[in-house]
Amino acid sequence: MGLLDRWRSRRAPGPAEPSGSAGAPGTRVGTDDGFRAVVDARGTVAVQGRDHVVEWWVGGDDRWYAPATEAAVRQGRPGDAPVVETRMRVHGADVVATAWAGQADGSQGPAVVVELANETAVPVAVAVVVRATPGGRVRGLAVDGRRLVADGVVAAVVDRDPGRHALVDAGGDLWDEVVGGRATVEPPDPIRCRGGRAAGALVVPLPHRAALRFAVPGGDLVGDPAAVLPSVDRVVAGWASRLDRAARVEVPDGDEPRLLLVDLLLADPEPAGVLELARWGLAAEALDRLDGFGDRSLGLGLVAAAAGDDRGDLAALADLFEAAGEPTAATDARARSRAADLPDDRSAPFGAPVGDGPAARLRALARLVVRPSADGLDLLTVVSDAWRGRPVEVHGLATPAGRLGFAVRWHGERPALLWELQRSPGPDGEPDGEVVLRIPGLDPSFATTAGTGEVLLAASAEPTPPVAPGR
Repeated sequence: MGLLDRWRSRRAPGPAEPSGSAGAPGTRVGTDDGFRAVVDARGTVAVQGRDHVVEWWVGGDDRWYAPATEAAVRQGRPGDAPVVETRMRVHGADVVATAWAGQADGSQGPAVVVELANETAVPVAVAVVVRATPGGRVRGLAVDGRRLVADGVVAAVVDRDPGRHALVDAGGDLWDEVVGGRATVEPPDPIRCRGGRAAGALVVPLPHRAALRFAVPGGDLVGDPAAVLPSVDRVVAGWASRLDRAARVEVPDGDEPRLLLVDLLLADPEPAGVLELARWGLAAEALDRLDGFGDRSLGLGLVAAAAGDDRGDLAALADLFEAAGEPTAATDARARSRAADLPDDRSAPFGAPVGDGPAARLRALARLVVRPSADGLDLLTVVSDAWRGRPVEVHGLATPAGRLGFAVRWHGERPALLWELQRSPGPDGEPDGEVVLRIPGLDPSFATTAGTGEVLLAASAEPTPPVAPGR
């Protein structure tokens, strides 16, 4: 049994299924300490492992609005970072909820921050609402200053003193209490609900052209969310700094890899995801996720098994072994990557992901721009009409031959290719043999063994059909 096979034999059951409502549909947000939450399509926040969710309602000068039932609700992700923007039309303009996750100062733990900006021309009221998840239970609910506490857990914290408060048990209707003007100025007494249907709201005034913040904490948050939790700009800058270390692939009309990498970093650990983090240059983050399998050695074995005998996957696995301080296993994986058979996948849809998750889409994107051949690497084995005349750029992607970067620029009908290949070491520490680079989708006549260079390719009148690697 070879060394790589011995690693693969260290199999164990995968990680447990995610608990709590953070597995629900929506956009995941989170922090490096493992805190995870989901912002659903209507702006409701669900923290992993909790039996309650937090939503927001807006009282305009005409009526009350709830994102869950309003038609004029739109949601988007302004950039690569896990930041979610939910817009709701309120009496002719928008109230905008921007949600992100951050770590509070000191020991107060992580939280989801929701900033509500009133873009209308009139003041509004905002109700920050805590209720049970579908299938969950909230048996006790209390107001503690600016906080709502559900079953002894801080569920929501607002950044200013509430103007009114409302708590109901299974016999009451929170919407009717708030909309009907029955919320009280003085905080009500805590309530107990044996049926687990307790719900509550803190009602806060929000002037026009102003903003407020509330937090959905993972810990015992006592401070002002606006003061102790990071701003959205700081969170976006932190994610950008991390992603700047990753490989880049820019293709026309393709998936955005930076966004997919963020989603992968926030996903539950799984072997295919760990492998993609290594392929895309985030080996340190890949190693961190191995702890999610309970043991790093077992995790490496699971990832090795997931790589199978695919040349590209084995190259990513070699980088992961190297980062884990296993140079012998890394050398073995690279040797296997050079010797593995090439798949005949001409019948498969080119570049189509097997699955909808970020790991599958990242793998498909990598295979779209480079595939191993019998003696090297084929770049852009197929180029559709829609890509012609449009730039392509790749930086730092793991391949069986090493980290690859290339770019395609156009001069009229003729494409120009620039490339650089940082070779991986062979068993003796030196690059092993020559690597032939080709680009059959643009110029089937071009081939080079140079590690770096640039060339003006021949014009091609017709798109090259997909071909199996090395054929």
